[in-house]
Amino acid sequence: MITALGVAELKMLLRNRTAAALAFAMPLAAGVWFAASIGPEGWPVVVALQLLGSMGFTAYVTITTSLTSRRQDLYLKRLRTGVASDAVVLTGVVLPPVLLALAQVAVLLVVSLVAGAPLPDHPGALLLAVVGGVLMSAAAGVATSGVTSTAELAQITTGPFFLALVVGGLWATASSDLRRLLLPGGGVAELVRVAWGGDGRPELAALSLLAWTVAGCALSVRLFRWDART
Repeated sequence: MITALGVAELKMLLRNRTAAALAFAMPLAAGVWFAASIGPEGWPVVVALQLLGSMGFTAYVTITTSLTSRRQDLYLKRLRTGVASDAVVLTGVVLPPVLLALAQVAVLLVVSLVAGAPLPDHPGALLLAVVGGVLMSAAAGVATSGVTSTAELAQITTGPFFLALVVGGLWATASSDLRRLLLPGGGVAELVRVAWGGDGRPELAALSLLAWTVAGCALSVRLFRWDART
């Protein structure tokens, strides 16, 4: 059931050219540009920006837009009248952007390695950054859809978290101030830096990702709506 819903959601996503470009082309193009333009000493920065781009655009913004659009079209409400449970319906809509984000990260990591990036010294930290960051972004997307009345309005409502994601990542790549981990992107960039042998606080970074994910899930339970907003 989840697979069928996921395939249907992917088809609808591909039919929307704007959403497809945001989910597919923009993160990949930006990731390749980062790999080509930043010097060889900055590979942790390159990878952090690649990850944050895929998490922000493909996972977070796409999930927010998709859930809002499906809710306003009464698609979610129709699915709830069938045999699928609420959890299955929600998973079916959220899963394609999550898998796309993970696939993009894998492709961009290969691009960076081909462009000259060394292998990570601590691949476990990189894996935690990828999986934790995507789950965090997905939870935030579900929560944000609850306060977004139309798909067009998602361009505005996704701004604060997306900005915090990017600013936190950039701050973590350039500073050792622990306050960088208070922002959602800080934990991702910190783990990437540790993965390539840099100094950092991986335990605090993991805790930051966990805290933001739990907060996103809690807000999703409170804010998410199945019926169209008026």
